[in-house]
Amino acid sequence: MENAHVGRLLKLARSGRASRRQLLETGLRLGLASPVILSLIEAAPRTASAASSAPPAATEPAPAAAQETSSGAFTVLLTSGTEDIDPHYTYSEIASALALGVYEMLLILKGDSTDEFEPMLAESWEVSDDRSTYTFHLYPDVMFQDGTPANAQAVKDSYTRWIELGGSPVNVITRFCDSPDKMEVVDETTLRFNLGSPQPLFLSAMASSYGPMVISPTAIKENATADDPYAHEWAKQFAVGSGPYTLESNSVSEGMVLKRFDGYHKGWEGNHFDTIIFRVVPEDATRRQLLERGEADAASQNLSIDVVDQMRSEPNVQVIEYPTTYVRWAIMNSPRLLTKEVRQGFSYAYPYDDLINVVFKGMMKRSGPIPDNVRGYDPNVFLYQTDLEKAKQLILSGGFKEGEIFEYMADANEQTDQTIAQLFQANMQQMGFGLDIISVDYATVESTVYGDAPAEEKPHVIGGWGWWPDYNDPWNQLAPNFLKDQIGGGGSNGGAWVNERFEEIMAQAEHFESEEQLDTLMKEAQNILTEQDPPVIYVGQSINYTVLGKDIRGFVPNPLYLQSYNFYSMSREKA
Repeated sequence: MENAHVGRLLKLARSGRASRRQLLETGLRLGLASPVILSLIEAAPRTASAASSAPPAATEPAPAAAQETSSGAFTVLLTSGTEDIDPHYTYSEIASALALGVYEMLLILKGDSTDEFEPMLAESWEVSDDRSTYTFHLYPDVMFQDGTPANAQAVKDSYTRWIELGGSPVNVITRFCDSPDKMEVVDETTLRFNLGSPQPLFLSAMASSYGPMVISPTAIKENATADDPYAHEWAKQFAVGSGPYTLESNSVSEGMVLKRFDGYHKGWEGNHFDTIIFRVVPEDATRRQLLERGEADAASQNLSIDVVDQMRSEPNVQVIEYPTTYVRWAIMNSPRLLTKEVRQGFSYAYPYDDLINVVFKGMMKRSGPIPDNVRGYDPNVFLYQTDLEKAKQLILSGGFKEGEIFEYMADANEQTDQTIAQLFQANMQQMGFGLDIISVDYATVESTVYGDAPAEEKPHVIGGWGWWPDYNDPWNQLAPNFLKDQIGGGGSNGGAWVNERFEEIMAQAEHFESEEQLDTLMKEAQNILTEQDPPVIYVGQSINYTVLGKDIRGFVPNPLYLQSYNFYSMSREKA
């Protein structure tokens, strides 16, 4: 075994993919003799380098050959940073975008597909005939950015942390693999998952951008404490993965900086960005100016739709539009609205045409709860149309009277949500009802939805909500929002909606046996959620945009990796 370690380290040393410090630390950790370690160090080019577990104060310039083809820095504009970038704990979109540059999963979604995959840390995989056993073959000689091996044992240790830490995205793995005992290290580069029953969605889940990132177990161990055995407090701010970029700095108020990891196992041939800058710019007008002046390269979903519409004609930028799996809706408070007929009435009262054509300017298409690019979607799903006469009759049927005043909560800082609330208010007034718009910050909206307050203390409607799945699966889209065990305690069933037949359907769909069975179950589920017993008012499926500099090439948006970038494959076109 020692000879095998020496051979791999010698290969890394000669290729320049491991620094002298990494070779020293790894050799000592493996218990290699001092003369052997010295010979490895002598074999390494003096230019070889790799990042430490903490963000470095400075980075050595890239070799001259790399500088000739380098695309330099790529700057992404954000409205704010994030306090937690631990991929095993958070659902932050910013953390996810960063993770796809710093960390690797075993596999990743291919291009813009939601159900095709390509290698990441694993170069190949095998699935048993009954889809209960999954075997991954890792690329050999991969190193983490701290110089330790990214081998099968490291992946198991990292995923064990993911399971035991129990953060927000833990269900992505525990739905299929609920114990580290189901992970088997076959050899240095082979990891097998023995799941015990058919799990046809396991590959989809392991390609989610929420959870499956492989973190250096050594970095976790070195930063763990008695009170924090999984080093979550450290991982909230720092990162050590095996991806193409290392985290150099991280500030909630200023942003994050990533630097090229010279030891990245897929190499740096061709034209790549050396530096990725996430820059926090809270002001809308400033973000627009920076993009138009060429002082920033990208922004996703943080400009107004009117501004994006105007920027289509700007010569210095390109506006990329693409479908997503995000469905937008407004939550109805089931106990306070009394009956399903009243909720049907509210659904008929919503101003759909104005929302699609005026508010979103076509950047939204009508849908039910499941988007059209996710399994189980019903192309004939029932969609409400605005009908104020029918709406009024249904609302009155629940015991409400003309002049009744309802409450509608909306994000005070999101103009789109405020406009929707005002349009809905006008429709309610036309029917003889009042609508009191409660404008609050988004943190209050979140705490109202996720919190444990009883329904009587929540407004009749909470606007500006919505969801997209962690991976291509309708159960994963619907369960967090509409199952009764998601009422309070951090669940997203903020309207306290319960339907027993829906519960039965979802219990079967969680472990479906065939696509045909899933389609049948989901067709009934979608009809319950729309025509029969609506828990929310469905606005539609979002069409996202990313504004890029005119010279940026290689960007491929994925409907599940929202507001993220495929940094390693992107470049700047040479003048």
